[in-house]
Amino acid sequence: MPTNTPAPGWFPDQKDSGQLRWWDGQRWTDHTAPMPGAQQAAGPSAAPLVNQPGVPAATVKKPWYFRWWAIAAAVVVGLAVIGSLAPDEESGSAAAEKPAASSSPSSETGAEAGTDVEPATETEPVDTDGDGVPDDEDVAPEDKRVQTEDDIDSDKDGVPDYKDAFPKNARFSKDTDGDGVADQVDDFPKDERYSKDSDGDKVADSVDDFPADPSRSKITPAMSNAIDTASNYLDYTAFSRTGLIDQLEFEGYATGDATFAVDYLKVNWNEQAVQSAKNYLDYTSFSLQGLIDQLVFEGFTYEQASYGANKAY
Repeated sequence: MPTNTPAPGWFPDQKDSGQLRWWDGQRWTDHTAPMPGAQQAAGPSAAPLVNQPGVPAATVKKPWYFRWWAIAAAVVVGLAVIGSLAPDEESGSAAAEKPAASSSPSSETGAEAGTDVEPATETEPVDTDGDGVPDDEDVAPEDKRVQTEDDIDSDKDGVPDYKDAFPKNARFSKDTDGDGVADQVDDFPKDERYSKDSDGDKVADSVDDFPADPSRSKITPAMSNAIDTASNYLDYTAFSRTGLIDQLEFEGYATGDATFAVDYLKVNWNEQAVQSAKNYLDYTSFSLQGLIDQLVFEGFTYEQASYGANKAY
């Protein structure tokens, strides 16, 4: 018995007039596609009447969509839909073959855009003063006489400023201990606490009890006691310098210790002569010259005696 089974293709879906369904030549499949913008067919659609029992092939009337022109149109539409949905193999393969973009700005961008990209050029170094040293390496880029720190010597002593502890004093340049005193005149160039040693005894003046006497530098207990004894005598009565030294020697002090103690007290001997002259006048009568002579006998110098006698007379 002859059949009217159509060839495989896309046909209007009998369940949804807004889409197409694929006929594989034997049965309807689950593959659907949206209906192209063509006007939907009026009336209910029916599945193709294929080998339906009890229905003679001759009496089966072909639906309009089984006619050759409808089938041809549906095939064209189906192929167009498939073409729009199927991936573009050519473009896909081209995308796969296309190399990954470089992370650096290469010339490909310019090549694709049809433009030429010029290679980067290095900037010429700047030398403002024309001394042959680029500005970025020149300490004084606007002074051709100066290129490095070694060329800067403010006091012209041959020592660059950055090595000169006294860059504005041509006499000095070195200060090892950083005490502000040049090594050339520092008696203790490696000890920032001291700098002066007048008597050369290796004891700094600031801690030397005898800065002008190289034979000694510290006050001994005997000297200290002599100072106290001399001070007590001066609180009691007036003395000349030699008279006070003699008195300390009489007390048993060594001449050196006695002499040191008297000088250490920094006594005003003129005032001592005045006081001694007054004491004599309180005791007895003297002529002016006799008073002067008595003061000289007590150990005052003639000048001191004259000053004291005239003040007291």
